Amino acid sequence: MSVETYDYVEHTAIVQSTDPVRNIVNVRITDLEECGDCPAAQLCNAAGSESNIIAIITPHASGFRKGDILEIRGTEQMHRKAIMYATVLPCIALVAVMVAVYLLTLNQLAAALSGIGVMILFFFILWCSRNKIAHEFCFTIVGKPERQHVK
Repeated sequence: MSVETYDYVEHTAIVQSTDPVRNIVNVRITDLEECGDCPAAQLCNAAGSESNIIAIITPHASGFRKGDILEIRGTEQMHRKAIMYATVLPCIALVAVMVAVYLLTLNQLAAALSGIGVMILFFFILWCSRNKIAHEFCFTIVGKPERQHVK
């Protein structure tokens, strides 16, 4: 049994809009079938939802048009960090708080409610710090755009 490793994660995306003044290209990922083996596929907000657009900063934003098909790339380290923030850290916090509260109070209900509370607090803090950590999750555009022919 062989295990394949990659240094990056690639997706096909369609340009939704561009902002050449701010050097931003907004894209939507289209190749969801490739997310099937990814452990974070169910957690990934960018995975094709119409309302979740990925903003990519590039000095060549003026060279892209709405409807262009692009290949975008993110690092494997970025992928691992996303899994860490979305699953591993919340689970560690949940278990640690539930065990600590149970050992202090011997009350299962208090432990369960504390666990739920720490999860709500964790994801609220993560949501509040989304702008501070956004630079850790940056995709890049690979190659040239494939133009859609409009008739």
